[in-house]
Amino acid sequence: MNNEQRSFQLILHSGNARSLAHEALQLIKESKKVEANKKMEEAKSELLEAQKLHAQMLRDMANSEEVKVDLLLIHAEDHVSGSQNCLDMATEVIAIYERFGDK
Repeated sequence: MNNEQRSFQLILHSGNARSLAHEALQLIKESKKVEANKKMEEAKSELLEAQKLHAQMLRDMANSEEVKVDLLLIHAEDHVSGSQNCLDMATEVIAIYERFGDK
């Protein structure tokens, strides 16, 4: 897989993670706790795929393999980071909803 393909894979998986987290938030607002937690598990799985690919790219760089750093890769890195933040916040919001409900 070339650099461009890896960048698009990072964007794909992290974007899926973020979308699933937003779906989970919508579900928890509707008091659908089980469904919301299931969506979050799916989101975490998607983010993990992005993180695995990211880790492989770092290993490649550490092994002196050429990894071209360009605007697309930087954009992909931003997607992964943003998605991680989104999942972290969604986890906290869901915990608040589970504790306090619609009070």
